[in-house]
Amino acid sequence: MTVLKVIIRRLLLWSNIILVIALLLSTWLPKLSPQSLWLSGFAGLFFPIFCSLCLIYIPIWLFYKKPYYWFSIAGILLCINAIRHSFGTNFRSPAASKKAASHFTLMSFNTSSMGLKSYSADQTLSKEIDSVLKVASPDILCLQEFYTNDNPKLVDNLNHIRQNLNYPHFYFTCDKTQWNTWHFGIALFSRYPVVDAHKIPCGYSPAGSGSSFLQADVLIGKDTVRIITAQLQSYMFNGNDYNHLGNLKNKASFSLSGLGQVIKKMRRTFSSRATQAEALSRLASESPYATVICGDFNDTPVSYTYNTLSRNLKDTFLETSWGLGRTLSFLSPTLRIDYILTQDNFNINGFQIYKQPFFEHFPIMANLSLK
Repeated sequence: MTVLKVIIRRLLLWSNIILVIALLLSTWLPKLSPQSLWLSGFAGLFFPIFCSLCLIYIPIWLFYKKPYYWFSIAGILLCINAIRHSFGTNFRSPAASKKAASHFTLMSFNTSSMGLKSYSADQTLSKEIDSVLKVASPDILCLQEFYTNDNPKLVDNLNHIRQNLNYPHFYFTCDKTQWNTWHFGIALFSRYPVVDAHKIPCGYSPAGSGSSFLQADVLIGKDTVRIITAQLQSYMFNGNDYNHLGNLKNKASFSLSGLGQVIKKMRRTFSSRATQAEALSRLASESPYATVICGDFNDTPVSYTYNTLSRNLKDTFLETSWGLGRTLSFLSPTLRIDYILTQDNFNINGFQIYKQPFFEHFPIMANLSLK
């Protein structure tokens, strides 16, 4: 029995050491561009898992009355910045909707084509989107994966939002047109004057959004604020890809070749997204105005994308909120991939996530003011 206990403790010790090494790699590899080391794109995805497992080992070693818990503690301390990026620590989160006269609210929302599924409108989902936008009523509304239609028999979402939700100013990138009247891209709606707006090509996405950045200069009082909203390159997973991922736990249905296809698609995406993140970061640093970057970055807080974009910007969620801040409703409860980032010349007065049960992405809204 004594020999068995020794073997168990040694197995626990070596597994703990391996986990700490994996945790460090998942934290520090994403500092490198996936263009130079493609593994860095995958590493950060496993950070929440490795961090949680390392924490579990601390009470295990306390139970055994062994000092090996310091392995986990040291590993976690070396990853403290990644933890700070992943977890909000503000117990009292001010509501984004409460405003003083000098404040304005900005919402970012990947609408998943405004409830369009297989080119047919999901009426329940469309009504839910409409309801959330009415309740939140942001002063500036940034919508990725936006869809609108010129056909009078179908839904003109562009004019519907402008007229019904009181947005006199807008800009639409229209990155893809299908069957002459079906338009897809990124849209910005504003209750403040838009003095200049244009789209900046940043790649290609067959879905439309992900092909350009939308840059708009908005006049708020006497100050001009630059809003840059984007959807960075998506993995563009299809039904088969999700099935392969779901089959990881099912030995009978697991396909090594299918998983290989998913990994190849992810590798290509990491490289494209790194280039987009670097371009977006340059736009913010070169802006003559106080700048906000928002959108669906399709990457986690422990990633090259986030490290690049947040380097000189403030994360509105982390500045005001508590918890993991999940914004994607499926795959994993830890996925925060939608962000609102600001330069230092903004006060962040509040933040809110609208967790609607039928949405793929949850809308996020920040309450901001200029210093």
